[in-house]
Amino acid sequence: MIQNIEIAILSSKNTSYYSQLIKYIDKSNLSENERILFDKIWAEAIDFSNWNDSDLSLGCKITHERLRKNFKLSDEAIAKIVRIASYEWK
Repeated sequence: MIQNIEIAILSSKNTSYYSQLIKYIDKSNLSENERILFDKIWAEAIDFSNWNDSDLSLGCKITHERLRKNFKLSDEAIAKIVRIASYEWK
C-alpha cells in the first residue's frame, strides 16, 4: 500500500505545490485506503507543530523526522513531501 503512494509521490516531477502534487495523486489510481493514508501523511507533513518556528530549515528537519518515524517511505519521497509542505508555510 505505501509503495503505491511512494510511486505516486515520486512520479510527480517538477512539483513544488500541493495543488500540483494532488493532480498526480488523483491520476495515480490509489485505492480508497491508500488515499486515506496519503491524506494522513500530508496532514502530518503540514501540522502546525512542525512549522511553529521562524526557521524554515528547522521545520523541514522536524517534519522529515516525523514522517520517517511514522511512515515507511523512502528518504526521497519524504524529502519531496517536506519540500512541498515547506511552500505551504513560507
